[in-house]
Amino acid sequence: MPSKLVFFLLWVLCSSTALAIGGGFTLTADDESRYSLGDSRGRVVVISFGYTFCPDICPTALATIGQALKQMGKDAEQVDALFISLDPDRDTTERLRSYTEFFHPRLIGLTGSAAELKQVADQYKVYYGFVGKGKTERYSMDHSANLYILDTEGRLSSMLPHGMPPGALVDRIRQAMQSTVPNNDNNNLKRPTVSN
Repeated sequence: MPSKLVFFLLWVLCSSTALAIGGGFTLTADDESRYSLGDSRGRVVVISFGYTFCPDICPTALATIGQALKQMGKDAEQVDALFISLDPDRDTTERLRSYTEFFHPRLIGLTGSAAELKQVADQYKVYYGFVGKGKTERYSMDHSANLYILDTEGRLSSMLPHGMPPGALVDRIRQAMQSTVPNNDNNNLKRPTVSN
């Protein structure tokens, strides 16, 4: 009985508007253009937060995204995968581009000012904190590691905890594709073009 009560309380808390997760944003893409979430309207979006100097969490998350996109074949063209760096001091657009391309050509690296990144992290309830910054150039960062799946209208469809297999991500992406309205005339917005 107590476990049902705990589940119910978690459900109430997570469905509260006070804990709403997500929202629009505009950041700088790895090709130095400005990218807005609205640019992906009509596509499912997968978001990962982190930094390129991350020793394990970020490479694992991006490998999962890359493998999921490969498993999807042509359907991956309906997905925009975003890696939002929380380390603007070291993660230049050039570094982000070479880092994300290693995992999959459809991955787009995004950065911005510290204030812009904090705003987006707050919208998505992402925890992050620098460890050793200001004391050493080789500082690290503690950060949360969920993957965020947004439907074609930019609304949070689901979150995946770190460590889930690529097949689980494919399932969540396909659910997000099926749970949204068909494309409309507003889908002619600028889209990142990536060749395989």
